[in-house]
Formats: sequence, C-alpha cells, structure tokens
Amino acid sequence: SVKVGDLVTDDFYEDAGLVVSEPRLSTDCDNIALGVMSGDIYEVVDVLCPDGRVRTLTVGELEVVSENR
Repeated sequence: SVKVGDLVTDDFYEDAGLVVSEPRLSTDCDNIALGVMSGDIYEVVDVLCPDGRVRTLTVGELEVVSENR
C-alpha cells in the first residue's frame, strides 16, 4: 500500500507526484472528482503533482516509483 511521502505514478504514467495524505475511503465529494458513481467506495490518497495541484487518485491505479524511507 502507498504511504505519505511515496513518489507514485498512475497506470498510464501520465500523472506522477508525491503522496500527501494517508489512504482513506472515498467520499461522495471524492467520487465527483474521480468521475465515478456516487456511493461507490474506493481507497484514495491525495497526490501533489508537478503542476502544483493536489489530485485525489485511487490507490489501485497507482504504482510506487520510490518509497518514503
């Protein structure tokens, strides 16, 4: 599982960034950002991306590039 400080990328290597939150279960607000059905539950984290934006991404679509020690 991912943890705060891990450098991650998504399945398509489009987004890379630094995990800035502990994994949590998604809320309806997260689901709107993710573009998934309201009521669906995913494990998500917030990721600080190179453009300075923090994006909420599902843990299942992330690959750890470099682990936080």
